Amino acid sequence: MTSSLPTIATTSTRVDDDTAARVALACAGVSGEPSVHVGIHALGGAAQFVAAVHAGNDQALALSNLVRQRIRAFAIGSRVARVLEGTAAHGFGILTPECELWPTQLESLRGIAPTVLWVDGDPGILLNPSVALTGTASPTGYGIHMGIELSTGLAQRGWVIAAGAGSGIDQLALRGADAMRGRGITVAAASLDKPRNRVTKGVAVSELPPGGQLTVRAQRRAKYLLAALTVKTIVVEAGLSSGALRTAEAAHAMDRPVGVVPGPITSPFSAGCHRLAQQHYVSLVTSIKDADRLR
Repeated sequence: MTSSLPTIATTSTRVDDDTAARVALACAGVSGEPSVHVGIHALGGAAQFVAAVHAGNDQALALSNLVRQRIRAFAIGSRVARVLEGTAAHGFGILTPECELWPTQLESLRGIAPTVLWVDGDPGILLNPSVALTGTASPTGYGIHMGIELSTGLAQRGWVIAAGAGSGIDQLALRGADAMRGRGITVAAASLDKPRNRVTKGVAVSELPPGGQLTVRAQRRAKYLLAALTVKTIVVEAGLSSGALRTAEAAHAMDRPVGVVPGPITSPFSAGCHRLAQQHYVSLVTSIKDADRLR
């Protein structure tokens, strides 16, 4: 690589050029950009790609001016060094596609797969079959009941429970797994140094580096990551504008099983679930047995 991104050492972490380059791309906010994915493969690696952009040797790549400018402005050694120091200080790990513990199911995202992930906890959990339980941030009593019943029941049956780091159904799902001393995956839109829900025997993952700013793009991508990391998705309760629908639609696009918990036809909190049932091939989940057998 060029001198802008040397191999960087911290007190407890030393990374190679490829990892440093991937961290740099995350610092620039372009992890998961399709043109970046193409560029990395076209030039033989992340280090070569970042070096080419900095050197102005990227004319053959279909990069937008915004992506090119962000890489040149923010994918720099000083930012990478600060992020690695923060990573080491918090005890986080870094996963890249070159790592043995990289969750290969993320390949289902194809050109928008992340270039790097930060992890807090046991990354080996990511390699186990998991189910995404998600839904509204403001559940009704019915949604709370079903969220607890499904999360505790699935955890008892050995499923890893995955959910977002937000409130509502996602929080209930992680708490249910924790109550059963099960394993869980928290997929955070914010960086891992921010407060979040998580499972005691679990792992939290984020595409944002420590200190990274939460954006609408990061929130949207976290939905895709949740769908890609899991073998199936269940929406417990969701309105028509709920972000949980993005996770379900992403899972459907990847040919992953999707289930919805039906609710009263008069309830706006179940309207999103009902629309999924009308527009896509999804299964109705009315019991823990339905959730366990969803294929």
